[in-house]
Amino acid sequence: MKILRLLGVALLLTADFCRPAAAQTLDPTFASPLSLYTTGQVYYLGPQQADGKRVVGGSFTRVNGGTTGINFVRLDDAGVVDAAFSQNAGTVSGASQVLGLPNGQYLLVGGGTIFAGVTSRTGMLRLNANGSPDASFSVGTGSGGGYSQAFAVQSDGKILVAGSFTQYNGTPAAGVVRLNSNGSVDPTFNVGTGLALGSALPSALAVQPDGKILLGGEFATFNGQPAAGLVRLNANGSVDASFASALLATSWVEGVVLQPDGKLLLNGYLDLPGGTIQSAGLVRLLPDGTLDVNFVTSLFEGGDISTNTSDPAVLLQPDGKIVVGGSFTGAVGNHVARLNTNGTVDVTFQVGAGPNITPSTLGLQANGTVLVGGGFGAFNDVEQPLVRLSATGALDPTFAPRLQNTGSASALALQSDGKVLLGGDFTELNGQPVHRLVRLLPSGALDAGFSTATGVLPNSVTCLALQPNGKVVVGTDQSVLRFEASGSPDAGFTPFVNGPGYSVFGITSLALQADGRVLVAGNMNGTANGTPVTGLARLTTTGAVDPSFVRTANDPVLGTLAAGDAVLVQADGRIVLAGRFRTAAQASLFRVVRYESTGALDASFNNTAPYFFNNTPGRVFTLAQQPDGKLLVGGNFNQVDGVQRYNVARLTTAGAVDPGFTTPVSISGTVRTLALQPNGRVLLGGNFNHFTTPTHGNLTRLLDNGQPDASFGATANPSNQVRALAVQPNGAILLAGTFLNVGGQPRAGVARITAPNVLRVAAPAAVAARTAVWPVPAHGQLHVAPDFSAQPQHLDLLDATGRAVRTRAVVGSGEQTLDLDALPAGLYLLQVRYAAGTVTRRVELQ
Repeated sequence: MKILRLLGVALLLTADFCRPAAAQTLDPTFASPLSLYTTGQVYYLGPQQADGKRVVGGSFTRVNGGTTGINFVRLDDAGVVDAAFSQNAGTVSGASQVLGLPNGQYLLVGGGTIFAGVTSRTGMLRLNANGSPDASFSVGTGSGGGYSQAFAVQSDGKILVAGSFTQYNGTPAAGVVRLNSNGSVDPTFNVGTGLALGSALPSALAVQPDGKILLGGEFATFNGQPAAGLVRLNANGSVDASFASALLATSWVEGVVLQPDGKLLLNGYLDLPGGTIQSAGLVRLLPDGTLDVNFVTSLFEGGDISTNTSDPAVLLQPDGKIVVGGSFTGAVGNHVARLNTNGTVDVTFQVGAGPNITPSTLGLQANGTVLVGGGFGAFNDVEQPLVRLSATGALDPTFAPRLQNTGSASALALQSDGKVLLGGDFTELNGQPVHRLVRLLPSGALDAGFSTATGVLPNSVTCLALQPNGKVVVGTDQSVLRFEASGSPDAGFTPFVNGPGYSVFGITSLALQADGRVLVAGNMNGTANGTPVTGLARLTTTGAVDPSFVRTANDPVLGTLAAGDAVLVQADGRIVLAGRFRTAAQASLFRVVRYESTGALDASFNNTAPYFFNNTPGRVFTLAQQPDGKLLVGGNFNQVDGVQRYNVARLTTAGAVDPGFTTPVSISGTVRTLALQPNGRVLLGGNFNHFTTPTHGNLTRLLDNGQPDASFGATANPSNQVRALAVQPNGAILLAGTFLNVGGQPRAGVARITAPNVLRVAAPAAVAARTAVWPVPAHGQLHVAPDFSAQPQHLDLLDATGRAVRTRAVVGSGEQTLDLDALPAGLYLLQVRYAAGTVTRRVELQ
């Protein structure tokens, strides 16, 4: 057979071997986003002012497209920013709640130091009505080493504070203190021995119109007298003997709301005597503290009515109806509901899907509408952390303030057509609305059709897996979903979601088996889709939990798997997991273990090796398998099974530390992701410094023996963490993470770097000479005769953009063929990947 060797072999080899190594640079042909934003978080609301304005506090750096009002802003009734107020207040931090004062000022309160611009105060900081800090107000050292938890303002401007403290600004105070309007301690207020600190936790304060004070929390006595989670004080701090709580002493009152008729609405963990509902979530007491038996107490369990901040979870409307927020879902409502005056559900108020998690704050408007704020990613598919509901519970589209933070990317997947799947926490990319999962064209531009088709994903995307049929499996903070290649949700896949019993849920890693089943690792401890799962689960092709995957629940040596951080399916089908195991003594150890495909522990693997960092449990976040079967592990550790290794190590096929791969001490930080290049070199991404010369930040490369790769320069250091890496067929590197620039140039969340003579290592000249490709020019088919003595692995045909248009593994030991039908005429690049490197040939197709 006549073999025509393609023209230009010598030139290509000269280019690969004779040019000096150049440091990697940003690829100017890849249109990385220059801005990436996500929804912010709203933690607390101030009272609505007479002019309709209201202050909003939380975590956000961008409001309505501008940078005015970082973490604290005043909005009018239409959601428009009061720019002058923001300018006066500056950046606010450290506050957990804001109270309105009778004179129009604002009181920022919190457990530590509070900042407003350059002004700081301990525990409390007062703002004038125009937002400027009030320098005349100070509480000195405040609660000192204690913690302030509950606050209330009297009609005369005096301030009540309750918490875990024994003194306030040097004055003895047994858990409760009253301050004058200038912040000094009020000596006329005396609670005696007050709370028995160490066994008591105050969490709610309310002031009655007659000046008496209600204090709720987790305590059994106050000033030596019985007080089952709730006590009423006279205006001077003494206990009001005419009030006796109907709760049991085991109760914890989280919130108190006064009704105009003197009745009290309580929420929390409320234990009731006499065989009534135990640990009710919401009850009503009569003015003397006895239980109001005409109020329904069976709708909510203890803790169901609660925000995840200091703001109240119960609002009382002027008509007596009650708006509640909490962790509840189902027939009552999804996280937000309204009750009738007797505690039954008001069915005229429906929020639909509502927020995806428990709200942080509620606010009642003068016109009867309700504000709901939180750290949720979406409310009824609206991606904003503060929404307004009508009197029927419907979203008000006229109120749409955009409170945003910088977004981040966490996951990458490469399609065979050169397109890139990108997931993370972002709802705006280069000014375009997106939904935390996007597809980029080979040029880096947004594939708008795909991004529109996905619909809203309310939770951050943490990991991705691309199936051979083009379907996309997506892991989020709360679920596993699957999408068609077009981007639309896959109707044939039941989402894997958390159910009752989950204290924490977060998917950290996905891996695909050859038969289409999906391995899911995460912070799972409860039931999903009705099936118990902990740390690691396997899903069928339809999304159901696979009952045939059975792991030992409590291994006598390893302990119980509590959480999974990374999962990998080996070429032989066995499953490798990095996770946290809890021993019988309740100690947590992080290990890398291997399971058979059935879920049984693989006894041939060193499963008991612990990972340590400075004698405390270390952690593995990422796994990769080399072609020879060895495993690469990356994370935060400096010891593996008693052997020193610094944040990255290689394990033999039996799980022992590989002595042929030694990492330098100079890697300081955490390796979050790693990727293998075809030449065996190892890319590391994360939040670390690699103190080579020059220093690499968050991205570096090691030789196949673990030592630094001197040819990999520091010219493209990302400004922040790298969470995902992918190597494209042409050798270019895609990185995703929390960075805003790479190598000093703006790149938000995703970038591509390239330098062919550094990132693509050529095979030896002899291998190239023995690699034959024909015909010239090519028509219909391209034939390749690799050098089988050099262990050929893969063939890739790339178009002018670097996209792989034909790809196949080398099979057998004979001639390999690539079908060229339907490809347009032009110049292409053929890469023949060997164990020793890559041979590259230019191909002309006619």
